[in-house]
Amino acid sequence: MGFALVEVTGRVGVVAPAKSVCKRALDVLGAAFILVFFLPIGALTLVAIRCSRRGPILVRETTVGLNGRPFRRWRFHRPGESENVFDQLIWRAGLIDLPSAVNVIGGEMSLIGPRPHSPQQYDYLRKGRPDYARRFEARPGMIGPTLGDDEPSLNADLDYVSGWSPFLDLKVAGLYAAQGLFREKQTLD
Repeated sequence: MGFALVEVTGRVGVVAPAKSVCKRALDVLGAAFILVFFLPIGALTLVAIRCSRRGPILVRETTVGLNGRPFRRWRFHRPGESENVFDQLIWRAGLIDLPSAVNVIGGEMSLIGPRPHSPQQYDYLRKGRPDYARRFEARPGMIGPTLGDDEPSLNADLDYVSGWSPFLDLKVAGLYAAQGLFREKQTLD
């Protein structure tokens, strides 16, 4: 599976999310805050996972990021079929991506941005959508934009990139917080 470097064309007078110094500064500060604030929860999560099942605790999933370049994203391992109640709780609470804050600090991800795509999703979507490359003007986010029905979609990602502003990031974060940590369902990626 090959990756093609996506050429991103700029728009006159508009700063792409990945080129905003303000966004990057807020990402780093926010990710550092998340890591410090959630350190006790993260440590308890690690211990609880280890006590509740065997196997890996953390995984590094290959994800396609800024400008179509692949990187390895940190996440808590979700065993799938053999998951226990604790694994389901981590997933429902949205804590599965907590380790991705390390990727935010490293500059591979953003706190808010288009949903991360796997190489398989990348290969599939780039063939069917000529505008797909636009999403690579932004780093993938720990929190992704949604449409009115709270469902993530490629259209929501593209709308986010084309209309990005610091206020849009605040709106996406506010909607995410308003939904609450314990959602009826979490998005899959």
